[in-house]
Amino acid sequence: MISGHSADYINIHSHKPVQNAGQVTVLNLSDHFEQVSLHPLVSIGLHPWYISRENPQKVLSQIREYAIHPHVIAIGECGLDLLIDVPLLEQEFFFRDQILLAESLRKPLIIHCVKAFNELIRIKKEMDVTVPMIIHGFNNNAAIAGQLQQHGFYLSFGKALLKHHSPAISQITQWPAERLFLETDDADTDISRIFEAAAACRQTSPEALRQQIFKNFKHVFLHE
Repeated sequence: MISGHSADYINIHSHKPVQNAGQVTVLNLSDHFEQVSLHPLVSIGLHPWYISRENPQKVLSQIREYAIHPHVIAIGECGLDLLIDVPLLEQEFFFRDQILLAESLRKPLIIHCVKAFNELIRIKKEMDVTVPMIIHGFNNNAAIAGQLQQHGFYLSFGKALLKHHSPAISQITQWPAERLFLETDDADTDISRIFEAAAACRQTSPEALRQQIFKNFKHVFLHE
């Protein structure tokens, strides 16, 4: 299923299928789950944005059906967003359901979280979540990063690293290497640019960073 090695660029969250040599990409699917067999590495989940415009129970049923496919290596993106109109309790219901699924399959969670980090930490503690929980596209301040580190989260950094003076730039310099991932999300950029920016922030070489993130990838996604 996975032919990557430590010299590859690992992209743990993308909405665009990429088959470039030297890159390992986890494609996120929020619908058309039957396509999981067409892509080597996939995450599937119910995004909080789509709760109100889909039949969420039907979507969850489909996610449960396809989550057992060997190409599906993570559940998500899923999570909480306090800037949308969906009530928090409703978001929590569907988020908790996907946490239970991830726990039952021993697969990590790719998490979308906007202005709801206190709620996210509370849920992790209440449910005693044991699978890795990865905050994707992190671009927040030191106080939030400190709380997430204390509670055992992983962070994935992306396109914010390409913007001057973004919070992500300062926080990636402090974040523990063993809990670090990189991604492109929906950005029209190559993952190699994200790695170059991240390596510059952390004052290391892109090669050393690739090796570290490949090690993290094997541990979190492949259970090695």
